[in-house]
Amino acid sequence: RSAPEGARPLIRRGLTVVLFRAGLGLTFLAAFLSLAVQLRELVGTRGLLPLGEFLDRYRASGAPLLARLYHVPTVFWAARADALLTALPLLGAALAIALTLGVGGRAVPIALWALYLSCITAGRDFFYYQWDNLLLEASFLAIFLPARGSLFDLARGRRPPEPSRLVVFLLQWLLVRLLFESAMAKILYGQEDWLTLRGMTYYYETAPLPSWGGWFVQQFPLWFHQGSVLFTFLVELVLPCCIFLPRPFRRVFFVLHLPFQMSIGLTSNYGFFNLLSIALSILVLDDADLERVGRFTGRLARRIAPRLLGRGGEGPAPPGGERAGGPVAGPGGVAPSLAVRLGAWVLAGCIVPASLFEASSYLVRGAGIDEALAPWRALYAPFRSINVYHLFPGIVRERIVAEIEETADGVSFSPCRLRYAPGDPKTPPPMTWLHNPRFPFHYSFLTLGRGRRDEEYMNNLAQRLCCDPQAAAPFFEPQPALAERPAALRLSYYRYRFGTWDDLSRTGVYWLREPVGQPSRPVACRCAGNP
Repeated sequence: RSAPEGARPLIRRGLTVVLFRAGLGLTFLAAFLSLAVQLRELVGTRGLLPLGEFLDRYRASGAPLLARLYHVPTVFWAARADALLTALPLLGAALAIALTLGVGGRAVPIALWALYLSCITAGRDFFYYQWDNLLLEASFLAIFLPARGSLFDLARGRRPPEPSRLVVFLLQWLLVRLLFESAMAKILYGQEDWLTLRGMTYYYETAPLPSWGGWFVQQFPLWFHQGSVLFTFLVELVLPCCIFLPRPFRRVFFVLHLPFQMSIGLTSNYGFFNLLSIALSILVLDDADLERVGRFTGRLARRIAPRLLGRGGEGPAPPGGERAGGPVAGPGGVAPSLAVRLGAWVLAGCIVPASLFEASSYLVRGAGIDEALAPWRALYAPFRSINVYHLFPGIVRERIVAEIEETADGVSFSPCRLRYAPGDPKTPPPMTWLHNPRFPFHYSFLTLGRGRRDEEYMNNLAQRLCCDPQAAAPFFEPQPALAERPAALRLSYYRYRFGTWDDLSRTGVYWLREPVGQPSRPVACRCAGNP
């Protein structure tokens, strides 16, 4: 039904919710497929952080079953076979396709949220990153969107049901927090990098997993990198307020936020993060925006198609007039019920205060907020669905790589080159796109002095390299010259810098590297059954 004459037009978002859900489904598809090819190697029986050992230690603490499930929420309490570490992510990928298409009802986002939480809880340190939290928080809120409405409905011209405005607000609020909190973190804790406009001059080079796109952009002049910092502050600090302003401001936000996220995706290797951010930004638009885009693309298609087919003119208009070029026509969708609206208010009453407390505890350190929040945080922290976001508060200024070396005779050492990580100077930095290789990403923080946080997985990695090389092989480039069973391992340290176009043309190198300090003392390999 239309709004009464003189009344403010209704803002409908049934179509945008369908597209957001499709984007969320594609994000889950990328996340679960990435999990499927690495979770077993990371936390399986022969992995770097074996899941079975972790669960056994927690069970030995004497905590009752319900407490264990609450604090370590994973389905792997029921079964922990290595095959499940591949099978469950593949199941998640299948459910992600269902979410993308909009079929399966509310059970699909519930299952995806629970399954992803189970997998990344099992993955422990390798999955304690902000985009994992962002996906869990976005998918948790998506549970409360209308269960009906699919891409098939759009193709048939059916208008999907309207979402609760409050749930849409919470998803928009999530996007505002992601951007604004990250901007404030840069201002408060990264003054020497961001407020001096120097941060982007070494951002690409010192990223956890450098990319070829980042290498390319690194060659741009200084003014470009300084302008990139200003553009980052524009998108993260200024534009978020547009999300809650009238339609023209929301359009400005979307038009600037979209290339911002695309540029990050083309110059870095952060997996599904940028796809998810773009999906969230769709909810800034409304159905009128999408219909306008649909009409424009329909007119454009009618002009281009005859030329491609060798015929002149625009061709006949589709039945139903120009409006048929839009995504969907017809009256507004069904409004949410009273129960849904009341539930949304309860949800908002929990999430908004908790998210404000989380942001305050990070941005206003030393004010006692952490201590006051601790009892409340314990209630929701295990589920990672209410978070604080602080992307790149400071940037590492030089890249120090700890290269693992092995020896068979104790004299000559050969490097073990990590896949996806800087190694051979003549190998270009990779583009991993939507795949996020967790081990090399996590390993890149080794030289930042985190101490005991890296001790367990590094000890297990050394044990695998010494005594079970096949278990460690997926993390390294194939190198036939390496010993089948090394006698000792050590770490050598190198400073890596991006080369220039001149370096590439003269010597064929993408990286310039130089040794830093002395190699570590070799650690002798001792395996069961060997002296």
